[in-house]
Amino acid sequence: MPGAGPEHACGRVTLVSLVVVWVVVAISLVTVLLGLLASARNRAPGQVELAAALLTGVAAIVQSLLAGFRLAGGAHPTELATTVGYLVGIAFVMPVGVAWALAERTRWSGAVLAVAAFTVAVMTARLRMLWGA
Repeated sequence: MPGAGPEHACGRVTLVSLVVVWVVVAISLVTVLLGLLASARNRAPGQVELAAALLTGVAAIVQSLLAGFRLAGGAHPTELATTVGYLVGIAFVMPVGVAWALAERTRWSGAVLAVAAFTVAVMTARLRMLWGA
C-alpha cells in the first residue's frame, strides 16, 4: 500500500532519511555548543571545534547526496526548486564558515563556526519540511 511503510511514493521522508536528518541536526548542534564555548573562553577554535565543524560539513554533504539520489530516483518534494537550492547551499555553509574561522583566528572564530553550524541545522530542518514530512 503506498505511503504505509517507511518507504514512500509521494515524497514522505523515509526512515533512513529521517535518521540522517536527526544525525545532521545533532552533529550541528554539538558544533554550535563547541563554537560558542571557544568564544566564551576567549580562544580561537582548536582541533576539537574544527573536527566537529568538518564532521558537520561532511554530514551535510552526505545528506545532500542522499537526497539527490532520491530526486534522481523520482521523488518529488513539495517545492522542487527550493529543495534543490537548499541541497546545494547547505553543502557550502560549513566549508565557508571553516575557511572564515581559519582566516580570522580570534575569539570570534568560534562564533562563526557556531553560526554556520546553526545554519546547517536550520536548513536541514527546513529540508525535512520540504519533503512533506
